[in-house]
Amino acid sequence: MTSIAVVGMACRYPDARSPQELWENAIAGRRAFRRLPDVRMNADDYFDADPAAPDRFYARNAAVIEGYEFDRVGYKVAGSTYRSTDLAHWLALETAATALADAGFPAGEGLPQERTGVIVGNTLTGEFSRANQMRLRWPYVRRTVAAALRAEGWDDEKLSAFLATYEEAYKSPFPPVNEDTLAGALSNTIAGRICNHFDLKGGGYTVDGACSSSLLSVVTACRALLDGELDVAIAGGVDLSIDPFEVIGFAKTGALASGEMRVYDRASNGFWPGEGCGMLVLMRADEAAEAGHRIYASVAGWGVSSDGRGGITRPEVDGYQLALHRAYDRAGFGIDTVGLFEGHGTGTKVGDTTELTALSSARETANPDAPPAVIGSVKGMIGHTKAAAGVAGFIRAAMAVHHEVLPPSVGSVDPHELLTADGARLRTLRKAEAWPSAVPVRAGITAMGFGGINTHVVLERHGPRRPVPDRRVRTLAASAQDAELLLVDAASAPELAVRLAELSTFVSAISYAELGDLAATLHRDLQDRPFRAAVVASSPEEAQWLLTAAGEAVESGETTLIRPDGRFLLGHVSGPARISFLFPGQGSGRGVSGGALRRRFAEVEDVYLRAALPTGSDVVATEVAQPRIVAGSLAGQHALALLGIEASTAIGHSLGEIVALQWAGVMDEDTLLRVAGVRGRTMAGHSQAGTMADIGAPPETVDGIIAGLPVVVAAYNGPQHTVVSGSVDAIEAVCHKARAAGLSATRLRVSHAFHSPLVAPAADTFADALAGETFHQVGARVVSTVTGEVLPAGTDVRGLLRRQITDPVLFNQAVAFAAKNTDLFVEVGPGRVLTGLATTVTDVPAVAVDTDNDSLASLLRVAG
Repeated sequence: MTSIAVVGMACRYPDARSPQELWENAIAGRRAFRRLPDVRMNADDYFDADPAAPDRFYARNAAVIEGYEFDRVGYKVAGSTYRSTDLAHWLALETAATALADAGFPAGEGLPQERTGVIVGNTLTGEFSRANQMRLRWPYVRRTVAAALRAEGWDDEKLSAFLATYEEAYKSPFPPVNEDTLAGALSNTIAGRICNHFDLKGGGYTVDGACSSSLLSVVTACRALLDGELDVAIAGGVDLSIDPFEVIGFAKTGALASGEMRVYDRASNGFWPGEGCGMLVLMRADEAAEAGHRIYASVAGWGVSSDGRGGITRPEVDGYQLALHRAYDRAGFGIDTVGLFEGHGTGTKVGDTTELTALSSARETANPDAPPAVIGSVKGMIGHTKAAAGVAGFIRAAMAVHHEVLPPSVGSVDPHELLTADGARLRTLRKAEAWPSAVPVRAGITAMGFGGINTHVVLERHGPRRPVPDRRVRTLAASAQDAELLLVDAASAPELAVRLAELSTFVSAISYAELGDLAATLHRDLQDRPFRAAVVASSPEEAQWLLTAAGEAVESGETTLIRPDGRFLLGHVSGPARISFLFPGQGSGRGVSGGALRRRFAEVEDVYLRAALPTGSDVVATEVAQPRIVAGSLAGQHALALLGIEASTAIGHSLGEIVALQWAGVMDEDTLLRVAGVRGRTMAGHSQAGTMADIGAPPETVDGIIAGLPVVVAAYNGPQHTVVSGSVDAIEAVCHKARAAGLSATRLRVSHAFHSPLVAPAADTFADALAGETFHQVGARVVSTVTGEVLPAGTDVRGLLRRQITDPVLFNQAVAFAAKNTDLFVEVGPGRVLTGLATTVTDVPAVAVDTDNDSLASLLRVAG
């Protein structure tokens, strides 16, 4: 089959004025959602949190186009025609013109006019036409108002005067009906207007496949090109319909998100509305190449189906799979060879499950050994743009194929069960990746619509492959953040309160993406003033709430406040803070991926690459746990160093003491990683079986409980946290006695009885293994949890590390000692166990980096 080349693209979507902006927003994970402006739908008129409330919607957020103005003078459109025509017409015309220019046909020059056609996807024209129809409903309004006022006792003279004035006010927002009104309100005229402007005679019409419309327009255009009816086709879709008819209609079907919009996620609960326009210029590939056009990608196949007796408003697996079968049969290759799926992805529970089930089943049938393909949806960025949704996904997929980059699956935070099950055929990405060299550069795009229509289009790369993604793509990919740090300073407390109040009002109108822009602007504007506030937020709504709360705290007289959850912080700063690092020991964290820090910072990625941690292993097993925890602590140091956060003291809990020594210059990073691996393997292979438990009591109480049992105190973690270690039976007996005494007793998730005689053989073997390592003097302040004191420069490191395996951990004592010279404890590594323990020992605040965290919020709280 002759393939169809994509030679031009243009779009206008929320926060994206071009395919390049849409693509860069995708790579950076920027989301365009914001509070739906009252100028579009007044919340007082239509919002109600109760989904059952009649004539109301319950989702406050949408993705809307801001600041668009059509250049009617440049396009030679009369004022009366412009005002009488729905804005969807003008947005489509301007976007089509931009696509033609991108394809090498500026202002339509060089087009074969008699063989160029226009097919536009649209469903309801636009919200402006529907609003303008209210002008013609005046007689009904007049009758109902007159009847109501007569019932209130108004006489005819008073009523007549009022209605005359009210008619003028009622009609004033809506343009008078003229010769342009009917044509300006029709959907089909959108395509005709483009043909009219460029004098195109190949045919222009609109296709309506509901939310499948714009992708259906692409299929229709491809057929016309393949059949020889056209030589050039302009195809795409436009949708400017965020009004009561659509939004409340979707609300009553339960399709709007009741919480945060998620796509292909366990928490998928619906979508937020969007709007926009996308246009493509298509040609037969051989003719496009011969004419020297740049080719973004080639359309290799397509399939269209209906669900038959399935649901009118919900997709069906069988119907969708029929479209897939037709698309890949036409393409001539299997669905298993496709590396990226740009899905329909409405984020509804039923829709996501149906789509993932159908795609997964089709890939498994085609080739059960194929690696999982990436799936995502542009709706996670710009919402559901309905009739313009399919072409938005097409543009994102075409850019992915063109750049050979797999974009992140924006909106998928906790992937759907079908994506995490054993043998999953699809996967989501938290960060963009280079297209695997062993996987063909092919993408499938899906759009589904009310009425049961399914459309699937297949793209593949045209031309030779790229060696690696360009630098800008790599930089943007690393910039993605799920939370932002908003920093404010002022010369006085009243000034700080005012600034926080102003910001709280401002953030209510910005988008998720603009929250990051605001964070950068606020950081740039800091002036080292003494009264400060920091807020960590993942959405404008959350930022507004936290800024308001912070401002109220300042007004109430708070000068220093660190909330336990770290979500906002206040301070009156008089000098540099004294920071102490806490490095965790075994039992902390569970991950080996590196979480958000690894995705965000190349320096952190390098640590995990050097650590070469095993995947798919028991993360609690000593030989795995120790190197992963040390790698996390080292990664956390790098992240903090990038932010300029330095400590004057370090404390390492058990295993963490090795990291504290590395921090103090005793060993380099490679030695640390090597020693951690040796320590883990040694302790796993040379220790006797046993376990540990945390008893919620002071040491003197615990001494009485363990008396007469082969159990020792392994760690003094806090005033009410004493850890014991011994054989499994002995620890069970201790826990039983403690609970009988009304105390808490918690078995720890560890594989051995650390810090007890049962690990003495491992200590001897480990000491021997250290003979070949090079250690230096202690070059910074380390408060040892072996001695409870500051380590001298000439410490016998090998002897210390041997003792550290068997001796009890004096964490309580070390923290209490360090607190005398500390303003803030920062736990550097996976988890936040030490953060909780430190706050039971001292009033000095403690925060955790938590290098396992899939959110950047924990690092941002530390920075705040």
